[in-house]
Amino acid sequence: MPVICNDAARCEVMNLAWGPGGHGPYLVRQEGYAPGSSTFKMQRFILQKDGRWLLNLAFVMLPEAEQEAQLFHSLTEVLQMFEGLSSKPVSAHAHLPAGANADEILAHFEQCTHRILRGMRTCSTVPLK
Repeated sequence: MPVICNDAARCEVMNLAWGPGGHGPYLVRQEGYAPGSSTFKMQRFILQKDGRWLLNLAFVMLPEAEQEAQLFHSLTEVLQMFEGLSSKPVSAHAHLPAGANADEILAHFEQCTHRILRGMRTCSTVPLK
């Protein structure tokens, strides 16, 4: 996979299925490496509502309220986000919070996973386009 981009065709949308009838909220993710990276290490990024891509492991370190504020509540909202991003340069944050250690990150990852997946029987991802 190449560098992270603002192309909807390169993204997956994860339906967390907490919403009415199992529709939404949605998390948008993409695998690649951050623009300007010298390591070209493949990582997963989460799209935030301000149009920035955040390293998945940095996302799980955010407080719960901040994580949930980044979720999209409809596929229309996701598509509108990409319409606005298509002509903008990619903004990606590929660094973990300062001082975070592996045990702390793993604990946050497990908490986030349990919370986000609550109530779900299955979680599926599909390409956006």
